[in-house]
Amino acid sequence: MSALKEITEVGGLLGLGLGIGILCSGIGGWFMDAVGIIATLVLFFAAGWIFLSRKVLKDHESKAWLVQGLFSTIFMLSFSMFSLVLFEVLGVFSHGVRWFAWKFDLLIVTVTLIFLLPYTFCFLIFRYMEWPIQQSALFASGAWLVYLWAFYAITNSLPIGGASGSFLVMGISRLGVLGVTAMAITSGFGAVNMPRTNLIYFMRPVEEHHIQSLEKRLMKTMDMICAKKKLMLEIEHKKRKEPGSAGGGWGVGGFLRSVTGGGEDRNLGSSLAIMQSEVEGMQEVSSEMFEELHELRMARQQMFFKRTWKGSVLNYLGYFFSGYCVYKITMATINIIFNRVAQVDPVTRWVGITLATIGGFETVDMEGLLQSISFVLVGVLISLSIRGFLQLWLKIFRLQNASYSIYYSNMLVLFMAWMMGVYFVSSVLLMRMNLPVTYRQSITEVLGDIEFKFYHQWFDFIFIISALFFVATFYFLESTKSKPQNDMPDYLHSD
Repeated sequence: MSALKEITEVGGLLGLGLGIGILCSGIGGWFMDAVGIIATLVLFFAAGWIFLSRKVLKDHESKAWLVQGLFSTIFMLSFSMFSLVLFEVLGVFSHGVRWFAWKFDLLIVTVTLIFLLPYTFCFLIFRYMEWPIQQSALFASGAWLVYLWAFYAITNSLPIGGASGSFLVMGISRLGVLGVTAMAITSGFGAVNMPRTNLIYFMRPVEEHHIQSLEKRLMKTMDMICAKKKLMLEIEHKKRKEPGSAGGGWGVGGFLRSVTGGGEDRNLGSSLAIMQSEVEGMQEVSSEMFEELHELRMARQQMFFKRTWKGSVLNYLGYFFSGYCVYKITMATINIIFNRVAQVDPVTRWVGITLATIGGFETVDMEGLLQSISFVLVGVLISLSIRGFLQLWLKIFRLQNASYSIYYSNMLVLFMAWMMGVYFVSSVLLMRMNLPVTYRQSITEVLGDIEFKFYHQWFDFIFIISALFFVATFYFLESTKSKPQNDMPDYLHSD
């Protein structure tokens, strides 16, 4: 219930911000438009603060107001940019107010992502190493300058900016390259992993006797590890009990023992070393067995789930999205070969083709209908992007132990904020192409010199490479799993 309450609070603030903006725009006048923009930003900032403090840092005691403020600022600006896309479509606020809001959001997000967040992150790295504040600030400046040089050098050779050379165009264009690259890599992974995890065809057939056989081998391995360790303890105990073996050999008896009995000690030492290496090897094998046993049990549970009606529905949806993934990979390849950029999203295109094939819609304004469908898809894409991004980073953040230092938690929060800002900047650049020309005016005027076509071609290029890489990776992993474990010692196989 607490998690639902937190989500409701954040979602309520975001919805309230959109509602107040639409309400103020309905009243009319530049003053009410300004009030609507400010109220939207304030509510988005509060939603980001609540999300961080109650959802991300609920098990941590971090009181770094600067870190929370930077995260909430990026959260506010990211959602503000997406809301402005919707406001462009719905005609909320005047053109001049929307242009100013775009300018403000993009300028602040550029300064924060290029200057404030990287410097603060570098500073916390040195503080995490327990350096004094003055030295941390000094060395953080040097690391930040190296980051700026790398940030400029990596993207300088790409045709991303226009002739104006303004700070805003240079900053957003380079941030967009990094964000589009990250999006293309994750999209390539999803296009390959989605069919692999949701279709029965790709599921690993697992029977109960497979699990029982692996459990027997695992128990046998654990018994042998325990027996070896017990024998090692007995040998060490025997060595300690023998006279002259623990520092008592400096007298005549010790000298005689070094001449007559040293060979036995060396034999015991070599036996201990051999058994220790055997134990380490069996522990590594047992760890692999644990992982394989867990995978077998999860695969077994997945097989039972696929036999339910929910599993069947997900399987059919898997076929649909698998076809879409294949279509996406094919179209990306065609776009690269013929140097073209898709002007309409594929779903809208196929809906138009289907309606034209069926016929009977001559009296319907097809352009308006398709634009409405495109508007809905833009909203769905925004919601799914935000939901997927936040869920991903919540999982990553919770992988760390709550006992880690506060500096480490703050560093992860700052990195999460930087990735969120870069991700949403690139999303806006890519989403612009799916908007009708009449609704791109404000974005184009603010970032008119940016080569928007390059980002779509860059996305397709990285997407294809990523998809092929993950296809090869998953094929290698599956072929490795399917091979018999011939390298496993014979005494570990079940009878």
